[in-house]
Amino acid sequence: MPHGYHVLLHFFSFMTSIRNFFRNLKVIGIMVYSAILGRAYLSKFTPEALCYCHSEGEERLLDIYRPVSPSAEPLPVIVWFHGGAWKMGNRKAIERIAAEQLARGFALVSVSYSLSDVAQWPVQCHEAKAAIRYLRANADTLGLNSDMLIAAGMSAGGHMACMLGVSAEHEQLNGQLGEHLDQSNQVQGVLALYPPTDFLAVLKDFDGLLDYYAEDSPVTALLGESIATAPQKSDLASPLKLVQSSCPPTFLLHGDADPIVPVEQSVMMHEALLSAGVDSQLMCIAGYTHGDYRFNRDEPAARMSAFLKKTALNQ
Repeated sequence: MPHGYHVLLHFFSFMTSIRNFFRNLKVIGIMVYSAILGRAYLSKFTPEALCYCHSEGEERLLDIYRPVSPSAEPLPVIVWFHGGAWKMGNRKAIERIAAEQLARGFALVSVSYSLSDVAQWPVQCHEAKAAIRYLRANADTLGLNSDMLIAAGMSAGGHMACMLGVSAEHEQLNGQLGEHLDQSNQVQGVLALYPPTDFLAVLKDFDGLLDYYAEDSPVTALLGESIATAPQKSDLASPLKLVQSSCPPTFLLHGDADPIVPVEQSVMMHEALLSAGVDSQLMCIAGYTHGDYRFNRDEPAARMSAFLKKTALNQ
């Protein structure tokens, strides 16, 4: 092969690396700013930290934020799951749009779960369901409405929220964590921002920042092996594969410039939910990227708030 051809290949490879570096930098910057907005809003609140179960030898905690003005009525609850590709992040990372619902009469519960360096799927799902059962069992004491728990999250957290919506009757995903196995783990609504919903549906030539099939992929870390060699594990962690008619109302939000989770992931989930007869809404926004802070304002924020209000308060 001519020397000039090798030089050209190296040049294109170098330019691709440079392009990906700046794309990564842009996305990280946007996500950090979005996280700052949420933390700034919540800085005036003092959450109540409670242990909802023990898992992998550790306490799993959740934070409960309540509106400033006390309520005589049990509060509808947004149960929030943080993002971070299942391998980083913590329960303090909450999107501003979720935090702002405190001013609209919601309680906000942010749940910690095992990261992929601690445990692999379906432990994370078992923990999420244990959190729902804990909240339902202790709702009266905590001043919460046990009949109105809405799962919500962004990215990996959106994936967790979707999993709660589709798998209430799935024995393998329910687990045996916590002290309240007699309680239902069904949620009454799902709000998911740019969630992965079917790992195997991501094309191998997806021109993004994440190779879902790679050995060092966050998805590989979550499942314990590549989706290419573990399709059954992939399906067990893919909400799209578990959609049924009993799924609760769902709102999906995604940007079509997302370089980490293809927008088609939300489109396919929305179509599957509609086909099953489920009340599903999808908002795709041109030019918005992964973790885009603009999701927290203007029409996206208004649409999400309207969905939560209608689902929880019938208004």
